[in-house]
Amino acid sequence: MTENKKQNIEIESKLYALTNTIINLSERYQKGDLKENFFQKSIKAVMNDLLKIHFRLREQNILLSEILEKTNLTIKYYQALDIINEVSSLNYASKLYQKGLNYSKTLSTSLLELPGITSNITSSFITLLDVMKLEFFEDIELLDKLFDELIVNIRKFPGLEKLEVQINKMHNYLLNNKNKFMKNKNFRSLIEDDLYKIYKEFQNKLNIQR
Repeated sequence: MTENKKQNIEIESKLYALTNTIINLSERYQKGDLKENFFQKSIKAVMNDLLKIHFRLREQNILLSEILEKTNLTIKYYQALDIINEVSSLNYASKLYQKGLNYSKTLSTSLLELPGITSNITSSFITLLDVMKLEFFEDIELLDKLFDELIVNIRKFPGLEKLEVQINKMHNYLLNNKNKFMKNKNFRSLIEDDLYKIYKEFQNKLNIQR
């Protein structure tokens, strides 16, 4: 058996197990066997594992639809996805309610979109870091747009509110010190180091380091 075939079988097995775990958790919660807090934490943990499967599929250029069809898992998988999105929506709605804001389901992010959003966030971070390494950089407007792009992408991924605050603070700090950023190489290096730390925190939070 080739290594690729072994990896495919492992992915199929994990996807099958995770899908059924989500459905079983939901059924037990509906019956009252699980407390809400435990149910939500369990779903979140399984969601993270499922997200890792999505990343592996992207890395190996494997279509999810092919895996689902091969394992006869299509219906159950999308049932599990609905459960995840419902739990995410309820959590998000609760947070907004506590802040006195209205909630719209259109704000909920599907698990299917997260790998793509993660890729965009990573690209935004790397572009910003590359720009900061340029020795003669004077286009603050470009830097401003890159930070805005990063923040927009960060907001699309649930659970990164603290990182968004950190990035916003850095963005505003740079705008208030743009002359120093352009002329002082040491100052720029410090900002670059701080941004890299936020980038590593993003990777650690999602546990997707390669």
